[in-house]
Amino acid sequence: MQALWMVLASLFFSVMSVCVKFAAEHFSTFELVFYRGAIGTLLMVYACQRKGISLLTRVPRMHTWRAFTGVVSLAAWFYAIAYLPLATAMTLNYMSGIWVAAFLVGATLWKGHLLDVKRKLPVVLSVVISFLGVVMILRPTFEQNQVIAGLVGLRHDCRHGLHSSRRAWQRRRAC
Repeated sequence: MQALWMVLASLFFSVMSVCVKFAAEHFSTFELVFYRGAIGTLLMVYACQRKGISLLTRVPRMHTWRAFTGVVSLAAWFYAIAYLPLATAMTLNYMSGIWVAAFLVGATLWKGHLLDVKRKLPVVLSVVISFLGVVMILRPTFEQNQVIAGLVGLRHDCRHGLHSSRRAWQRRRAC
């Protein structure tokens, strides 16, 4: 059953991306982010009320910061989808896993654990090869009017990777 949910999630994200690409001709990026957020909020409120779960939180500042960065990241992703070819925007979107690995390696270096990096040389090499693979897939085909959209798309992936690697680093410290 879990595999079916994963397939459906992939299908719905793909459909959303195509819808954003078409809707970007008629709406601004922030309107699209607003409509997606409004629909998501209504569905979440309905699901929580149905199960009797409260929407109150004990950590409002953390949730506010998470919501803010999520909205900015979603706007960056939608902007990239609107102004880049869809395949290029989706390739940039799926780079977030590579950014997670890059930030974890960078954090290890920053903390001065050089021995850990030497021991994890295969991870470092896989990150470098992953970046090279993305460059080969994209074959930098940005046209002159798409450079800003490409950088905004990279910013989205970078922020997503930073957030994910921060959570992984915190879990590692807790152990």
